[in-house]
Amino acid sequence: MAVVGKVTKSQAIFSIGLMPATFGIAFGFAFGNIGGAMSCDAFGEYYNYPNTTLLQLIAAMLPMGAILGSLSGGMFADKYGRNAASLLAAVLFVCGSIVLTIPLMTATVKSLAPLLVGRAIIGFGAGIAFMSVPAYVCELSAAAYRGAMASSISLAIALGFLFSYVCNWTLLHHNDGWKWSLGIPVIPSMLFALAALNLPESPRWTILRDMSVSVPTGILQMLRTPDDDVSKEVQEIINDVSSTKQYGSVFASRHRKAVIVSILVMMLQVGTGIDIILVYAPQNLKKMIPNQGTTLFWTIFIGVVLVISNLVACFIVDLVGRRALLLLGSMGMFVSLLCASISFTIKDWLEGEGMEGSDAGFGIPAALIVLFSMLYVMFFSLSWGPVAFCIPSELVPSNIRARVVALAAVANWIADYVVVASYLSLIDTVQESGAFAIYAFINLIAFVFVWFGVPETMDLSLENASRSLLQGNHNNTEGSNSVKKPLLGERVEEAASA
Repeated sequence: MAVVGKVTKSQAIFSIGLMPATFGIAFGFAFGNIGGAMSCDAFGEYYNYPNTTLLQLIAAMLPMGAILGSLSGGMFADKYGRNAASLLAAVLFVCGSIVLTIPLMTATVKSLAPLLVGRAIIGFGAGIAFMSVPAYVCELSAAAYRGAMASSISLAIALGFLFSYVCNWTLLHHNDGWKWSLGIPVIPSMLFALAALNLPESPRWTILRDMSVSVPTGILQMLRTPDDDVSKEVQEIINDVSSTKQYGSVFASRHRKAVIVSILVMMLQVGTGIDIILVYAPQNLKKMIPNQGTTLFWTIFIGVVLVISNLVACFIVDLVGRRALLLLGSMGMFVSLLCASISFTIKDWLEGEGMEGSDAGFGIPAALIVLFSMLYVMFFSLSWGPVAFCIPSELVPSNIRARVVALAAVANWIADYVVVASYLSLIDTVQESGAFAIYAFINLIAFVFVWFGVPETMDLSLENASRSLLQGNHNNTEGSNSVKKPLLGERVEEAASA
């Protein structure tokens, strides 16, 4: 007799969504508030006006810590479980946020050390969480809404960024406002810890640890509807684990294509330049809008676009498909950054000729820069932002999933560190127009890579998604009635020869 689920679909989505929601908001707030804080006049006065190198270091300490967290997170998740790794990450978030409140608690400490250490601790936790949370969410979610649940991580991060922008605009006109802004992430970090404490372990991990079948069955019953055959799903997981245990190496030839694609997708997610907008938005806008309050107010519009676009992505990612969204996003981001680069060039030329649009320097070219920046954020949020989290978790088998996701996360954070730690120096060298043109070209490279290298994984079970890549079936035509599915023996032979 088949074992079925016990909850409604909405209850299942709510339960699974607690983890990505709380984590994403905590991370987005901690990452997004630093740009506004550093652009604040009171911040510069308090720390004796740090130079470009120090400002980049402050911003880059989070991705630097995340690199270390990603390196250790995969082994921890394999040994102790995806949920345990997420709990550890949440504790680190809380500890790092508390360290960041030191300037608020005492005015005598004017060293940059609390900022550097606190952001590094949060980064270490973020590195672990970006490895564990996407894998955890994908392994708990049913195939019908797995993409939307993975995309909810990006939506939650977008909300965190928006909250940080609103907080900066509200607080930073006060002398100590930037101190409060840096300390507030302790609240969503505690909510992240509470969510991790109250959620079950991944059913796939319990099977990998040779636990009784009743354990994953009991977990899935509380996350599936009465229409879902839990016993069949558990058996599919068992079969997948059993068939892939002999391929334990991440670098085995059977997994090589999936591993390479997963790593490159995660590198390009941030390598396409999203943080030159999200992290350094106040610095970009400050050159066009000298008034600090107005500058921070415009960042809120960028945050609103970020949230709305991510919300739309949650509904379309399981309808349009991962590959189609990545292609659309890459081309849209390329065009947006290229147009922003041209607008920067025109604005610089007009200013050089003494023909600024207004006393504040916010003429038509400046308005176009803001518009194209928003369009770039929109295309990113509809594509690379949410979809990149799906790819590593969907392409690789369960016995190496945590390690591959960890490798992809390391690559993601290395790319992010390079972007964040170099942008201010880059614009000092080639101006904003040159920097935006460079990242536009990277987006064009991303389009070519997706076209030739990324398969469609929509509507495939986790146990079948990587097979699409092995067969070179990039458009997932396996699901079409017009295309003959390979026989099981043929698929095994193809996998063995890959």
